Amino acid sequence: MLGLALSSIAQVSSGGTPYSLRAGLTMADIPTVESARFDAEAVALEDARRDNAQKIPAYGLVLAVNADLYNAGKWTDLPNGDRVWRARISSTGALATELYFDMFLPQGASLFVYSPDGKQQLGAFTSYNNSDDGSFATGLIDGESSIVEYYEPQTQLGMGRLTVKSVGHAYRMAGSAMSDPCEVDVNCTEGANWTAQRDAVVRISVLDGGFNYWCSGALVNNLAQDCKPYFLTAKHCGEATTAADFNQWKFYFNYEKPSCGSGVATQAHSMTGCTKRGDSNDNNNGNISGSDFLLLEANTPDIPTNYTAYWAGWDANNAATAGGVGIHHPAGSQKKISTFTVTPGNSSWSGVPGTHWTLTWAGTANGHGVTEGGSSGSPIFNNAQRIMGTLTGGASCCVAGDCGPFTGPTASDLYGKMSYHWQSDPGPTNQKLKTWLDPASTGLLTMDGSYDPCGNGNGNGIGEHATAQVSIGLWPNPATNSVEVSLPKDFTGDASIELVDALGRVVQSRAINANAPLKLELAREAAGVYSVRVLRYGATMGTARMVVQR
Repeated sequence: MLGLALSSIAQVSSGGTPYSLRAGLTMADIPTVESARFDAEAVALEDARRDNAQKIPAYGLVLAVNADLYNAGKWTDLPNGDRVWRARISSTGALATELYFDMFLPQGASLFVYSPDGKQQLGAFTSYNNSDDGSFATGLIDGESSIVEYYEPQTQLGMGRLTVKSVGHAYRMAGSAMSDPCEVDVNCTEGANWTAQRDAVVRISVLDGGFNYWCSGALVNNLAQDCKPYFLTAKHCGEATTAADFNQWKFYFNYEKPSCGSGVATQAHSMTGCTKRGDSNDNNNGNISGSDFLLLEANTPDIPTNYTAYWAGWDANNAATAGGVGIHHPAGSQKKISTFTVTPGNSSWSGVPGTHWTLTWAGTANGHGVTEGGSSGSPIFNNAQRIMGTLTGGASCCVAGDCGPFTGPTASDLYGKMSYHWQSDPGPTNQKLKTWLDPASTGLLTMDGSYDPCGNGNGNGIGEHATAQVSIGLWPNPATNSVEVSLPKDFTGDASIELVDALGRVVQSRAINANAPLKLELAREAAGVYSVRVLRYGATMGTARMVVQR
């Protein structure tokens, strides 16, 4: 009767614009590389097998490409001795594609991935994104093809390594991915008192066994308060995931509609790559005998400040409180919130008593939030706004019977208990949740969340990842109608400046003219916090924060 939330190194980028789009280079002659064929019939059979086994549904299949700087694509030599390599990577019939690389980017080089019309752009990725094993992955670009652009400065000619190893062919729950209609956007009135907890929840793109899946998770605080980027999710989200697969998992912050029912969700706030730290050791081919948790640490230690990340608090006491919320990404969709008003009861998943909380969801002003495929691993928060469990699955569904027998909006869901995660699951001590969240063995069982657990006082305790080489002056700041931008006198060359809003969208972009004063007009910009960044050859050279007042 119950299913696993069925339908029922970092991708941190420096921003900027690809050189070819800034310079107006033609795309008509970019060579196309086709992926291996997508076998829809074989995939449908595998999907049916997973459905019958009550496993999380896949949204994509990884297909071989193997295109590198010398066997595919096209080089363009630039007048100053630099050069650009471009290739069009295509997977026929895909709703969207994501790319998997083996790469080494030398200093000054940059990588972008963008849609053929240039409207969707990912990057710049730089030497900051190099990993020990060379693995790297980018997020989804809508449509069946994308352009890969590698920029190499003259001083580093031949020093870079770049292979598009494979492409993730998204065939459902992508592009126009939509959750079921009863779901409630996290920025509706139901989420007004849960904004910090909202900022802890992430959408996770899972790579496991050659397929892609959606899960949800949360950035969690630990008693050392050292800003370790620990993500808590469900063990069943990565049943047989290898260390190499974990290096390609992607975590999306702030993937949510900015208003209730409207607005565009950003996919720019993401990180790629993680390492398993602990798990429940209880999943035997889908038979979950424990509390079903997985703790991951991002391979990149620094979360950019503009992600406004919140390290969620938690409660490992075996005591439930009346009321709370679940925050999640059903079907990989924009972030949603579900509300419960009852006191969760004690339950189990496969017969071991006391491993899970069970609860039902309440109808609210803007819908009747439930869970779906993609919600797995998401947190429930008690009325003290601390995580008390993570979703294994259940029978909740927008419409009675639509997700199978006994499903419906008032059917129960089951969440693995934080108290059981803590140290009751089988397996070695070094994989217990307590080992990682209470490293000094203080014995404390509750912890509050924080935007600034490191105590650095700069918003959320972490700095910008980019290796800033340019100091940017802004006056006035805060500003109303315009802001003057000052740069070092010796900063010259092919450079541009961008104004970026809090959602990561570039709202202004212009070339820098060393012989003219630099001023950004702000009369049309909404009040809020913005980033001003300076780029050279697509890579960020410096960033400064400013506030627009109205």
